[in-house]
Amino acid sequence: MEQKTKVYNVIIMDRSGSMWDIQKPAIMGFNEVLGGVKAAVKKFANTQEQYITLVLFDSTSIDEVYWNADPSTAAILTEETYVPGACTPLYDAMGRTLTKLQKELKDTENYSVVVTVITDGYENDSQEYDLPALRGLIENLKKQGWSFAYMGTDHDVESVTVSLSITNVVKFEKTAEATVRSFKKERRARERYLQEVEDFNLATPCATTEERRAFNSSLADGYYEEKKGEE
Repeated sequence: MEQKTKVYNVIIMDRSGSMWDIQKPAIMGFNEVLGGVKAAVKKFANTQEQYITLVLFDSTSIDEVYWNADPSTAAILTEETYVPGACTPLYDAMGRTLTKLQKELKDTENYSVVVTVITDGYENDSQEYDLPALRGLIENLKKQGWSFAYMGTDHDVESVTVSLSITNVVKFEKTAEATVRSFKKERRARERYLQEVEDFNLATPCATTEERRAFNSSLADGYYEEKKGEE
């Protein structure tokens, strides 16, 4: 039996004070995405190993709620575990997470990574990473086949994502309905991505590392493109 593909589902989620406006729908939305990853554990059990990372950030701390955890054991968010406050060290939260995972995967061959960033505001408090450093890191990881997605509201999402070199973008209104709808879109996108990985595994069980990297790179764009009848 061929080695299973290790799939790293990474969520980096803003917990700054302005997220109070959509605290409950953001919790519901994240739990929707988590539910999709939990379902994938069973659906793709023969060819994939799912891992999930959740990083919550504000200027008081950048917290790894779980890191490369078994999704079946990952706890849902609640109003007690997701409490917005303070400022937005977006670059530090992303930079720390990406750098740590990159080091951990240095000797791993058969893997896929999907990183989703969720925020409602601009970077305003990072101390370790600046924009050029973070953009360079993202561009390097994209060359290695990592996929990046950005869910944003209440700021100039297009400008921010262009500056970060992220092309998979969902911009949504800062309302409960729009927030939940956007998270459902994220769940569907992840399900499509994982199905593509499944199809590749079945069609090319003996793929080389280079072939897998090329395949992952082919999935890097169009992450949020909906098929007819999905919305």
